[in-house]
Amino acid sequence: MAKYPIALAGMLLAGAVLSGCSSTKPEAGAGGAAAPTDSASQAANMKPVELSIYHNGGIPEDQFQAQYGDYIRKKLPNVTVKFIPKDKNVNLGEMISSGSMKIDIFIDSIGQIGLKGSLLDIGLNQDISDLVKKHNVDLSRFEPTTIDAVKVMGGLYGLPISNSALVLMYNKDIFDKFGVPYPKDGMTWDQLAELSAKLTRTDGGTPYVGYSTSINHFIRLNPLSLADVDAKTKTAALDNDNWRKLIQETMLKPMQAEGYRQVLTDLSKQWYKVPYIDEFSKARNVGMFSFLYGDNAWAKDMNWDVVSLPTFKDNPKQGSQSYPSYMFITSTSEHKDEALEVAKLFITDEYQTQLSKSGGITILKNDAIKQVFGQDTQMKDKNIKNAVFYNNFAPAAPKTKYDTYVEDAVKAQVSNMLLGKTDLNTALRTAEEDVSKKIAADNK
Repeated sequence: MAKYPIALAGMLLAGAVLSGCSSTKPEAGAGGAAAPTDSASQAANMKPVELSIYHNGGIPEDQFQAQYGDYIRKKLPNVTVKFIPKDKNVNLGEMISSGSMKIDIFIDSIGQIGLKGSLLDIGLNQDISDLVKKHNVDLSRFEPTTIDAVKVMGGLYGLPISNSALVLMYNKDIFDKFGVPYPKDGMTWDQLAELSAKLTRTDGGTPYVGYSTSINHFIRLNPLSLADVDAKTKTAALDNDNWRKLIQETMLKPMQAEGYRQVLTDLSKQWYKVPYIDEFSKARNVGMFSFLYGDNAWAKDMNWDVVSLPTFKDNPKQGSQSYPSYMFITSTSEHKDEALEVAKLFITDEYQTQLSKSGGITILKNDAIKQVFGQDTQMKDKNIKNAVFYNNFAPAAPKTKYDTYVEDAVKAQVSNMLLGKTDLNTALRTAEEDVSKKIAADNK
């Protein structure tokens, strides 16, 4: 399992979308504004051009072609698509700077573009605000946080094409086994902690825990919109009341029930520190698990359902930050207009409707598109629509290339706190010091 699995919601499901797209008339966008269309005149007027597209998720070429290439060729036959696979043995920055590799479109999620070796770190980003205006792209059609999420990184570097968010999955069999009512949409973190305590126990020699999460993703998309690192000062600021509130309410309280320590001790040498995907879907000794919404194929044989992420009682209805994926138009592209025409294919009502039907979260505000969410999937009878859309997205916090330092430091300290090795104040102070040392070392 990859250390930082990239769950690009919608993209994981887009293979079915592309094969199912029709030439039906696009629906009206939010506020009555017409959605952009890939008119025959646009396709006919585009001169033949080759566009190189790089996917930082590391997907194989057949998956890329099914998700993007085939659709682009269908809609823009004058575009030759060149797929550039991700190669972990190749330094992308060096290839770009030497001129031996050219990329026109860079596909990635908001959580990855600021990391080392990605878009911002190697200088492929360029604000395309003027280009977007030139092409009459109506940004008011988008879910605002999908635009804000990239703008807080310094500029409008690309257009969002799919979205994701944190939701709360649960194993119905565990709730049934112990006679505990299922979780509901709109719960608070206090209510989740109460449910978790009722489930955490040892039964028949098997230790069960009520709740766990992907700490990396949770911190990255935290509902308080806390930045991991100040992008200007390049310092971590974890030793404060906001971070104490986040860790105490969403991690310590739900995971401190008696019986949890045995499981944590067994996982102390794992990179994820607290119960994760395998514990939820294979060992099946975790009652509730907050994770990125996606196709979650690893849970297909489980008796599961999903509800909205719990919220703070002083801010109901505010869930996690959104987690969009984008087509970024690179600074080195010699075909920016043509590259944007390609990106525009994936923001039409037509494409987004098919994406939504196939279980991908739309990046548009269009309620009609949200209404068909998941209807063509095996998850259509589950609570996925409420789980995703019940809450509002939290404001976007900027991401930096140092964020993984914070995520790993906090994750280690959460484990230490739950095992009784340290207290919250000491843990956050230690994590802040550890992160600051690593950032300083990187900038020597």
